[in-house]
Amino acid sequence: MCRYIAKIVVVVLALWGGCLSASGQQQAKMTRKEYIERYAPLAVEQQTLYGIPASITLAQGLLESGNGNSRLATVANNHFGIKCGSSWEGRSVRHDDDALQECFRAYDSVEESYIDHSLILSERKWYRPLFDLDPKDYKGWAHGLKKAGYATNPRYAELLIKIIEEYELFRYDNALLADYVTPEVTTPEEEKASEVVESTEVAPVRRVNIDDYRVAIHKVGGYGVYAEGGRRYVIASEGDNLARVAKAVGISVRNLRRINDIPKEKTVIAGERIYLER
Repeated sequence: MCRYIAKIVVVVLALWGGCLSASGQQQAKMTRKEYIERYAPLAVEQQTLYGIPASITLAQGLLESGNGNSRLATVANNHFGIKCGSSWEGRSVRHDDDALQECFRAYDSVEESYIDHSLILSERKWYRPLFDLDPKDYKGWAHGLKKAGYATNPRYAELLIKIIEEYELFRYDNALLADYVTPEVTTPEEEKASEVVESTEVAPVRRVNIDDYRVAIHKVGGYGVYAEGGRRYVIASEGDNLARVAKAVGISVRNLRRINDIPKEKTVIAGERIYLER
């Protein structure tokens, strides 16, 4: 009798533990707001590099990955439901979709998934008409994706638009470029000088917000290279002159003047954009 009761207790405890474990897993699931906060920088970076609206990338990521909680997202870092295709030579996983056990791409990181999504949209000919749209026309992009066959769901465009408008993802389409570059190592003296600047009322530090943050694509000659509307540029620092910028970026002073319509008598001003191409 005692053994029988003991077995019942063990089973009950096991079931209770399983329920607690399942509850913990549910609590660990990412919400839509958490997903947006975590991956918005990636979406804005892709917008900068490839011209795909950040709102569209985020909405697709949310919808295709179940807010980052789907099996494809958690096991394969695949946030856009991208199938293997004949050209894929990387890792893969099997998953039921339109058919049983279809082949889906597996990535080493979520960032790789975002990059591959951008490459597919920018390189495949049936998506080319999308890039003739206004970069802020998220509705046109949503309907264009459906028309091009990105998804089989007849309401795919409506679902994307609903997510974008409910969470105001269109705000990210107005962002210049990401400001999520790896911070440079500073000396204690530089940190102290920075603290002094922060404490003054004359030159307060400008806090980054969703409407004006930016990310440098890369660096050249000590300058961060940014982009907007497909044009790369650097930002002049205090005490800069055009000759110094020209030497750093490898473009002649003459060409920089021509590209930026800068007359010979004019000098550059701190904070001014110096475009590297027309």
